[in-house]
Amino acid sequence: MSTSSQSYPMSGGEDLHSYIHNSSYQKAAIDSLQEKRRLYILEKIDLLSLKTGLSTFTIADFGCSVGPNTFHAVQNIIDAVKLKHMKENTVLTQPPSSEREYFSVGVPGSFYGRVLPRNSIHVGHTSYTIHWLSKVPEHVCEKKSPAWNKKYIQCNNLIEEAAKAYKIQFTKDMSTFLEARAAEIVPGGLMILQGQCLPDGVLMSETWEGIVIDTIGDCLMDMEKS
Repeated sequence: MSTSSQSYPMSGGEDLHSYIHNSSYQKAAIDSLQEKRRLYILEKIDLLSLKTGLSTFTIADFGCSVGPNTFHAVQNIIDAVKLKHMKENTVLTQPPSSEREYFSVGVPGSFYGRVLPRNSIHVGHTSYTIHWLSKVPEHVCEKKSPAWNKKYIQCNNLIEEAAKAYKIQFTKDMSTFLEARAAEIVPGGLMILQGQCLPDGVLMSETWEGIVIDTIGDCLMDMEKS
């Protein structure tokens, strides 16, 4: 069965409007959990039993754009793994190095599916990505549907049927994402997910992020009418 997908990349390059110069919020979120990631790796991963026959230790950051943020996250993971190695191996230790100690490669494709070989990843990581759905939920753009999202460009929970449609699509996408990562990650490996969530009863439209996105949506609607 043949399949096709569309790509909607972030603004590339290094100019004023590029993602590189407009992703400090995402970087701050990644940096805020450095210590938690370190402690999680130290607690959960067992390097001595992680024998996979691979000659390299592989870390995959499943992102939705290009830029330096991925290197901040990966370096944090590398530092934690090195510390874990030193704790488990008191004979073979290496002094800290200021040079980059890894090879990097970019792999195109949607993370809503397997993008790397089976049993090839030791630590997987993703931050502020899985809120991007694989497609627009069904019926939210149909004016005659009870799930029509009207003028909104996000799921703000103001329309019950629209919220249900987003929930159904998110559930499908998360299942697909986790199944793909389960195939790629070696037995005993880790998957670290970071993202936004709201307490029960709090609407997205009541948060500052929701207000900003709704304002952008109003601007887009006005531009479309003019």
